[in-house]
Amino acid sequence: MIRLLHLADVHLGRPFQMLGEKGTAQRRALDAAFVRAVDLAIEHNVHLVLVAGDLFDSARPLPAALELVGRQLRRLEDARIRAAVVAGNHDRGEDGCVAGIETLRAASPGTLWIGGEVEAHRFPELDLTLIARSPVPGAARSPLAGWPARPATRFAVGLTHGSFYRAGVVETPGAIHPQEVREAGLDYLALGDWHSAAEVVPPPSAAWYAGALELLGFDQEGAGHALLVEIPEPGRAMITPQRVGRRQYRRLELDLALLDDEGVRRAIEEAASAEAICDAVLTGVVPVTRPVNAKGLEEELGERFFRLRVTNRTRLWLDDDRLAEISDETVLGKFVRLMRARIAAADAEQRPLLEEALQVGVAVLRGGEVLA
Repeated sequence: MIRLLHLADVHLGRPFQMLGEKGTAQRRALDAAFVRAVDLAIEHNVHLVLVAGDLFDSARPLPAALELVGRQLRRLEDARIRAAVVAGNHDRGEDGCVAGIETLRAASPGTLWIGGEVEAHRFPELDLTLIARSPVPGAARSPLAGWPARPATRFAVGLTHGSFYRAGVVETPGAIHPQEVREAGLDYLALGDWHSAAEVVPPPSAAWYAGALELLGFDQEGAGHALLVEIPEPGRAMITPQRVGRRQYRRLELDLALLDDEGVRRAIEEAASAEAICDAVLTGVVPVTRPVNAKGLEEELGERFFRLRVTNRTRLWLDDDRLAEISDETVLGKFVRLMRARIAAADAEQRPLLEEALQVGVAVLRGGEVLA
């Protein structure tokens, strides 16, 4: 049985400017998540820790971040656990390895620091070979290009950092293709770059993104994990996400056509947590007479969350009777009559767009909130 811990995209030292005064607290949360990942490796007595890039947020890591990493890697060495680290697109140094490599090598001589050339490292006591490479910025080929054939050892795993091919979404020349992963014939490929944990190729040539250890921004529902990888036999990798991050992402879709103001407030309050980073998205068609104050909700309820963001995506609507009540003697009335004439003359395909333009225009001319 081979046991690995796969982590990636730690981004130590990230500034978190979007969080304002809470940025410092989130930087400390990243540090704590990295320490908990090392705790997890020791607790499960893994054979190898794989760090799949972007350990640091920049190619100029702060001394405190270097000291933290060196101290935690020494803990692994004291527990007789090896570690292998590739650089990512954020923390690549001039030699292709993680930035700050001189300091890190002195602190943890037993760690494998892998650069931009493909390397194969054999662990005879495990009957295991590790194949790894750091990405080369702007490369026209995938980081798996030129990898050797599956080695003769019983187990083989890989480690790199880069985007995975998705038709119509990620089609850059350097993207990693599923067929490349299958052709490599590895029991497991540890990837970094995506910030949510995700399987991209199933066994027997399993490939996963570990995701960020802690939330780095909004829209990262799969962040906050390290992956415990157990391989009892070749081609049978079993992956168990282990939560190490404290922050939790929550997304609320609130239809204001179905909820009154008190219902909206109550739904947001029910999601409140001091560890939650929450996106509350207000949707639905609402009358112009019902103002939607997204900013006010943020200010009123924000203290109950680590970070609350309220976005207004409602549409404003007046029925025909209300529109007919607007006086022709006003600018607003002239706009309504002009738009209704255009709607009447429009074909079926154009009419919905013009009707929406009418409603938005009325809201703007009345000083209503359209988008927060």
